[in-house]
This record gives sequence, C-alpha cells and structure tokens, in this order.
Amino acid sequence: MSPDVLRARVADAYDRLGLPSWAPPRAEGVEPRDEEYSRVSDLHKYRVVHGRAHAWTEVLGALPGVVVERLGPVTTERHEFARGVRIVSPVPGTLPLVLLEQDAGSTEHGEAPDFLHLAVQDPDHRIDHGVPDCGCDACDVGSAGLLEAIDDGVLSIVAGPFVLLVGKGWKATWYPDGGSMEGDTRAPSDFSTVMRACRSLADGGAPRLPRSSTALVGRSWLDAPA
Repeated sequence: MSPDVLRARVADAYDRLGLPSWAPPRAEGVEPRDEEYSRVSDLHKYRVVHGRAHAWTEVLGALPGVVVERLGPVTTERHEFARGVRIVSPVPGTLPLVLLEQDAGSTEHGEAPDFLHLAVQDPDHRIDHGVPDCGCDACDVGSAGLLEAIDDGVLSIVAGPFVLLVGKGWKATWYPDGGSMEGDTRAPSDFSTVMRACRSLADGGAPRLPRSSTALVGRSWLDAPA
C-alpha cells in the first residue's frame, strides 16, 4: 500500500466524524496583530487534531497484523496526557507509533488548546512539540494545515525509514525527505554530521554516534514482511 492510499483512507475516515473546518484567519503574507499572540479565541476547535489521530488509528489498525494498544492517562517526565494509543506493525524492524492526546484546559502559562503529540516506541520518545505548534490566534494556520502536519508526521514514521537519535538534552529525527535537531547547549554543533549518521543508520550502517546518544531506527511499515 502506498502512502497516498493511506492518506486517502484517513481523509475518508476523518470526514465521517463531521468535525469543523476553518480557513487561515489571515491572507498569506499578512502579519498577525500584536494582541493575537496572547489570545486564544477558541480552545476547543483544536479537537480536530484528536479526530485525525482517531482516523489514523482506525486506518492503521485495519492493516493486517497491526495491533492497537489503548493507553489511559499517560505521565512522562515533562507532560501529562489524557489518553493515547500505541500502534504496532507486524513488519520486522519497524518502530511502534504512539499518538498522545492532551486536552484543552488551564495551565500555569494560561489557557491551552487540545494538542496531539507523536512519539515512537513509547511515550517518552516524542518526536514533536505537538500539533498545533501553538494555540494562539497569531499562530493559527487553519484546520487543513493542522491535518496535513499530522499526516506528514505519521507518514514519516509509517512510510519509513525513520531514525530518532537521542542525547542528553537534545534529539534529532531523520527520514528520507528531511530531518531536524533540537536541544540545549549540549546538542552537537554540526547538524550535517548528525544527519549523515542518521542516514547511515537507516541504511544499516554503524556510524560513530555523538557521545552518550542512543538511536531508534525503524524501517517502513509498508515493506513486505521478511
């Protein structure tokens, strides 16, 4: 099955949920007003991200041999999630996909909308900051942009290969169409070297990794089982 077929099936499953949609609040190139950065007009419209997670769970869970493990409230070192799923492919060498839902509500930093976080292997190995990136009105990209970001993130893992490299205070992700690295001052300074190491890992190599780092490497879920 191709990634495009998966996208289409997810879109169909999502459309059956009847969730709202909205356009970006500003035309392309128009800068947000200052007050929009501190305003969240509608906390709950971002529930669409949970709907997209449910659609992906339905579609992936229908694939032969895939197992869906439902997670109750999940607490990690830095976050608390209301619920989640761990989706496991039967294809050898793949990484389980973890979708974690954070509900809208009050936080120490003010009101926060619904968020969806992606992880691999287990909830502690998150690969993103969550979708949406930020719930304020200034950062609103419209519902289609949110759904596309989720689809791209899931497919980077499912279509594979995918590499997560984790060090003390930093992490890097790599997939054939891109990669990223983030962290504190302990992160390696040479992004290109880290990406080459990740690519080598994906190709089955054994590159020298940054000190005290560990790697999670996953092949495509769409490969035929060995």
